[in-house]
Amino acid sequence: MAMLKMANVPGHRCAATAITLALAAFAAASLPAQAVENSTVTDEIIVWGKGYGSNVAGTKTLVPLRETPNTVTVIDRERIELQNLVTLEDLATQTVGITVTGVSSENPSFLSRGFSIDNYLIDGVPGIGGVAFPAVVPDLFLYERVEVLRGPAGLFSGSGSPAGSINLVRKRPLDEARISGSVGYGSWDNYRAEVDISQPLTADGSIKARVGALYHDQDQFYDVAHRRRQLAYGVVEFDLTADTTLTTGGHYENFKPAIQTGLPGYRGGGLLDVRRSTYLGADWNRLESDIWQAYAELRHDFGGGWVGRVTGQYTDIKRDDVYAYIGSQPVTPTNGWTNHIDYLGLYESDLWSVDANAVGSIRAFGRDHDVVVGGDYQRRGYDNLYGRTSNITRIDVFNPNNAVDEHEIPLNGGTSDVTEQYGVYGQTRIKPLDGTTLVLGGRLSWWDYETVNIYPTRGTPTGYSQKGEFTPYFGLVQDLASNVSAYVSYADIFTPQSQRTADGKQIDPMSGRQLEGGIKTNVLDDRLLLSAAIYRIEQTNRAYADPDNTGFYLALGEVESKGIELEANGRLTDNWTINAGYALNKNKYKRDATASNEGQSAQPVIPKHSFKLFTNYTVTEGMLDGLSLGGGVNWLSETEGGLPASRVASGIGTLVEQDSYAVFSLRAGYKINENISVNANLENAFDKVYYARISATGRGNFYGTPRNFHLSIKATY
Repeated sequence: MAMLKMANVPGHRCAATAITLALAAFAAASLPAQAVENSTVTDEIIVWGKGYGSNVAGTKTLVPLRETPNTVTVIDRERIELQNLVTLEDLATQTVGITVTGVSSENPSFLSRGFSIDNYLIDGVPGIGGVAFPAVVPDLFLYERVEVLRGPAGLFSGSGSPAGSINLVRKRPLDEARISGSVGYGSWDNYRAEVDISQPLTADGSIKARVGALYHDQDQFYDVAHRRRQLAYGVVEFDLTADTTLTTGGHYENFKPAIQTGLPGYRGGGLLDVRRSTYLGADWNRLESDIWQAYAELRHDFGGGWVGRVTGQYTDIKRDDVYAYIGSQPVTPTNGWTNHIDYLGLYESDLWSVDANAVGSIRAFGRDHDVVVGGDYQRRGYDNLYGRTSNITRIDVFNPNNAVDEHEIPLNGGTSDVTEQYGVYGQTRIKPLDGTTLVLGGRLSWWDYETVNIYPTRGTPTGYSQKGEFTPYFGLVQDLASNVSAYVSYADIFTPQSQRTADGKQIDPMSGRQLEGGIKTNVLDDRLLLSAAIYRIEQTNRAYADPDNTGFYLALGEVESKGIELEANGRLTDNWTINAGYALNKNKYKRDATASNEGQSAQPVIPKHSFKLFTNYTVTEGMLDGLSLGGGVNWLSETEGGLPASRVASGIGTLVEQDSYAVFSLRAGYKINENISVNANLENAFDKVYYARISATGRGNFYGTPRNFHLSIKATY
């Protein structure tokens, strides 16, 4: 297989990147500034610079969540462990306003506010093409917390959809020595073992390290399928001077799951009523990925309230897919036979990301105003060789035989792609009056994409680009009381498009614009954050088939999404945590080349109403000292996938519908002593039968996981 190597960056791009880095460093060193006052914060407030110097999604400044004019949900390590959230998919399922969908079992999409999230960051550094999981959905063992911003994230992420962004915050070395380990067992032979060690390497703590390893082996609730993950990481932090810290680390991951594409539906519409364990792949279906990632971060305190940071990361990915899947063929109640398509995919990819920024304050008109300046660069090289063979075997949906003969799948295509994005950004928080904050920001982005066929013969490169795209951001936060803030914000983002107009010009990028307003308040001695938001998103300039020129396009399509989100996150008492929220979303095509789409939902798989709750209480005195009990519920209103017969040219509908449903979970834990604790989780406690993902009658419909348990014991010293 031809491996895509890192190409030399053209001179003008190198110059732009160098200017970006110089701008950030110059601003940090020379702008007039006053020291940022030290403010007291509770454990529930996450700010840039606290702990390990990471970012809250959507901001790089020292800002409590109550003063952020956007909707941000932070899920920390405590909640991850209490709910036994193993992967990012598990976490997304429990996050308010997020819908999990996707036709492939191992390649889910996360939908927010009517659109698919495609902006992912690690420690605040963005990447192209889902850099957080370019090969597989990540295990959360590597991360201290996850931050989910809903709404356009263009200011610090560049191009993308208006759905939002997800920032994964890595574990870092601790100030004191600590070793922890856990072992667990659950339904379907689910074995998991973890070890995590942090240790200062010098007497004064100027050098400290942290290493960890994970092994996870499990069957899955559907027939045949198995999954195994092996992962190890290491990180070292050097205090080069009293003001300068260098952090460097990396991880390796090997992941081997079975892969499938779900169930079909009935011809004409409707979901199947079959065993939840029904698996329509072959018994040799497999995916294997190897991921290496390395990163380094240099952080310097320039004094006068200014801090600069430069972070770079590199990821190398190899992934092989070999599997049989069902074609887009509905079945009937009396005939469940459908054809298999065999697929071979060989992928290699390398990802580079660099972000440099300076954060501080300037004093003007007798007040301090926060400032962020910076720039970033991302590059993704992607080689893909693939082969498909159709109608080799058949399988009966109602009585599947997975013992299908494996055969050699010949290659029949391949491409090599390079995507680059770089930009400069800035944001300031101006305080014209006591209790009033005006947030102004903007980004200038450059985006390039080039692709070439590499199999069976090498072709001529083609591509498209977007030059100097400006992304504005505005926000206003007004304190209504010492613990209550109201806000409004405007956010923008763009998505390049490859289609061309009849005169040969590339059509304009899609533009996603959001207007959001809300109110946030800290109550119960700042233990609990309550928030309410209302938003409206317009995505315009969507590719629209030119009615007068076949094969060409106009930038005329438009989608609207609007809704309400309510959340409560924190503690009702010191011992009682709660994470709860309600989301309302309405999305529709306002203008589309397919006239029958207009007025219809653009993402009918997103429930109009959803409610998610998790709560936990810990006893800290008396005979039950050390006991903790908790539970949760996810309720989603009815959803749809596919199209009714009235909107299909053949007159045969592809519509599938999932009624509203609620899934309950329970947990219990006991702290045996200061070092040892046990945790038990019961998911889908009442064994609700439902489809967790729906698509259409062809394939992509997945049953939700049946009732299952997981028991673990953890020791920390």
